[in-house]
Amino acid sequence: MVDFTDRPSHIGPDREQIPLEEHLDDVRERVGWLVPDDAETPEGNSLSELAEVVTRVHDFGKLTAWFREHLLSDDAQPAGPKHHAPISALLAHYALEARGFDGADQLVGFLAVARHHGRLPDTADYVHRASVEQSGRIQALYRSDALEQAAHIDETVPELAEALVDRATGGAGDWETFHERLADSDAAIELSWVAEAVCSGRRLRPAPEKLPPGFYESVLQVWSALVFADKASATYLSTGIEIGRKAYRSSTPRRLEIDAYIDELQTENAETELDPRTEQMNERREDARQEVHARAKEFVDDDRNVATLTLPTGMGKTLTGLDAALTVLEGSEMASNPNEGRLVYALPYTSIIDQVAEQSRELFGTGERGERLTVDHHLADTLVSPPDEPESVADDAVENVAALLGESWRSGMVVTTFVQLFESLAGPTNARSMKLPSLYGSVVVLDEPQALPLEWWPLVYRLVELLTDEYGASVIAMTATQPELLSAGDREPFSLVADPDPYYDELDRLDFVLHSSAVAMLPGQNETESETNHGAESAALPYDRAGELVANRADDGKSVLAICNTIDSARELAESVDDSTAPLNVNEVYDELLDDAEDESTESIPPRRTRADVVRRRRPGQPLLVHLTTRHRPCDRRHLIDVASDLAEAGEPVLFVSTQLVEAGVDVSFDEVIRDFAPMDSLVQAAGRCNRSYDRNRGRVTVWQLAPPPNRETTPASAVYGRGESLTKLTGQALATVYDGGPMPEPDVTRNAVKHYFDLLDGRDVGADEYVEYLERAEAEQLGRLSLIDERPAVDVIVTRTADERETVEEIRRAFGEYRWDDLDDLVESTGDWQVSVPVYPGDDDDTMEKLAVCEPLFPDTDRLVLDGRPGRHDGYFDATDGVVIPDTSVEARLL
Repeated sequence: MVDFTDRPSHIGPDREQIPLEEHLDDVRERVGWLVPDDAETPEGNSLSELAEVVTRVHDFGKLTAWFREHLLSDDAQPAGPKHHAPISALLAHYALEARGFDGADQLVGFLAVARHHGRLPDTADYVHRASVEQSGRIQALYRSDALEQAAHIDETVPELAEALVDRATGGAGDWETFHERLADSDAAIELSWVAEAVCSGRRLRPAPEKLPPGFYESVLQVWSALVFADKASATYLSTGIEIGRKAYRSSTPRRLEIDAYIDELQTENAETELDPRTEQMNERREDARQEVHARAKEFVDDDRNVATLTLPTGMGKTLTGLDAALTVLEGSEMASNPNEGRLVYALPYTSIIDQVAEQSRELFGTGERGERLTVDHHLADTLVSPPDEPESVADDAVENVAALLGESWRSGMVVTTFVQLFESLAGPTNARSMKLPSLYGSVVVLDEPQALPLEWWPLVYRLVELLTDEYGASVIAMTATQPELLSAGDREPFSLVADPDPYYDELDRLDFVLHSSAVAMLPGQNETESETNHGAESAALPYDRAGELVANRADDGKSVLAICNTIDSARELAESVDDSTAPLNVNEVYDELLDDAEDESTESIPPRRTRADVVRRRRPGQPLLVHLTTRHRPCDRRHLIDVASDLAEAGEPVLFVSTQLVEAGVDVSFDEVIRDFAPMDSLVQAAGRCNRSYDRNRGRVTVWQLAPPPNRETTPASAVYGRGESLTKLTGQALATVYDGGPMPEPDVTRNAVKHYFDLLDGRDVGADEYVEYLERAEAEQLGRLSLIDERPAVDVIVTRTADERETVEEIRRAFGEYRWDDLDDLVESTGDWQVSVPVYPGDDDDTMEKLAVCEPLFPDTDRLVLDGRPGRHDGYFDATDGVVIPDTSVEARLL
């Protein structure tokens, strides 16, 4: 038996050296839990067997004394190459060939090992540069460095090399043959045996079209499993296989917990005298849930893996969707693989994730770090406490494992964003790839899929295919405005609501009213098509008049939610409302409470305290003004939304001026909603904030078109949604089919006009087909450059409004000065709720950055700035009503 004691893989949590052989065996077992036995390679072979070969050699290069020297000494410069992935990747290719894997299968293993510490590349270009080109760093790594390492290993530990090659090839290959292949003079120019699967011609040019269908999907599965298993093995779990196995399979919430929750609500309602219409609404919600539950059982036995759940806003889709997902999850035949089976609930906006997560925690009784529920987005503290953690393990090691389990979605339920889900499936970073093995056998809920950017629609359809075909997942698309996004193939998705129309027809809570400025957006309102844009914009409503209209609603004692398309538009409207009436500014009341509570944190002021102070200070008949945009801190937005919602529910005349951040998923209800002209699905989502549960006599949704704000040339609708063949033009065409000059009943718009809108949209063949081509050509680098969100340059500004927050900033600076890096990371992460991202626009970047220079950096060498939000500090940069403002800049507010 050969002894690997002198060849360590890594340093363990207790600073012990972990032998390479032990690490390879551990990773092999872990990958065995992750890759299903029935998964196939592009050439029809066993993907799990391919993955096993890969794990046996993925760290082969660590056999060199140079790597050991690098590992054990921080300062030493090894006498030879210390990197281990290139030679290990070449050996993976050889071992797979020896084991009978042919064609592109060998390339799957090569890429998985080559990039298990990095991102996947554009396959054809990368392989060409590694094996064919005559110069360049990558080519040197694979030819010169690999050959030097092989010679060194052959001189020092040939018996260890022989043992690893023998195990990997099952005796079908040997170390001597592999070494000779590397040293072969014919291969000194090029490693053609690697390149031939994806290069062609005499000079072996990149030819990604040679790759077979399913190649990229196979690479993703093997690579992501290897990355996760490798990182997991480096934690203390590497010394406790049974502990590791348990961590791979967390318990999911149970559907019966939803039944118990509903029973409790019904008991409470029975003891309360409800309005008959509210009672009827609750009954229809329960009818819908029961129907969806029954249909979900049928979906389990159906041969389709994609379903839609289409119900009007306010029908309790979150609860119904969770019920459906858990019904499917519990009814599916779960494989013996302990990796399979979890619920992934994905939403478009971080602003509504916390609401869904809070409801889910209440529903299922889970904690912040429980193994049954994880919240994952860029501001979340994504941690899952490891099961049965040994007492001897240091706290920092436990925290590392908690982060690993959280970020790899090992909990039974994950609430996350479309960004995390689809960008991880398309072109993931090394860290994001760890999520992918958790998708096997999962149920994925897509809440509000119409919010996905149109250019992504073809790729999303393809990624959903990847989820269902490769990962055996079931997908449920849930919304009130169901797009044709998942209906592009030969078969329609399974409908979890057999016929949604009755739910829409019976739900007649409000009327849609088109203001004359919005009527101008309908076709036929201008003499010629070329006059449409000019005519519509010339009819746009000026802000002084818009403010008067909102103020008039307050005179009638109504609560109003006015949703604008841009930040500067919302600011202008709020100022006009303030000028047109004499409201009590709720933002300022909250600001004074924060200013008075010097020794308290923001969280210590509950919404009920602000609400009580507002009621105490309000004069009889005085309206209440709330203004929110993304220039307000997330914690302040949540607070003020809760306050405004409670006041409106109590019948107070709240005038709430906001951007789209309250449009979807926010559980608020107003007498009237006013929406600046926008695409059809946005209008319907906004309407969902009006008379939500029949808690008013009859609601009204007014659609108008606001004029350009000062110093702007185009209306906010045109600025955000475009001119000409735009989404607003399609919305005008759809509305024209149901508009007869008067108010439009809710079902006419939410069902009939919406159907027409998506038919028009489907006819435009929307989306970027080249995104799908990137996937078929395994161009991971190209996919990795795509983003679901507009990634304009921005500066993160931490706004402190209490003494507790200012003390946290000082503690961050002390941690930086004392080199307490773990503490620093935790403290910086805790400021996420106080951060506002200020966009830096091309052409105005110098002006913006010069003005932001008034803010101090959080600590040296960071882009985060700190803004003191107290009155009298940084005057002109923070305002309780407007949030973060850059004074006198030409950029100023801008889009949501």
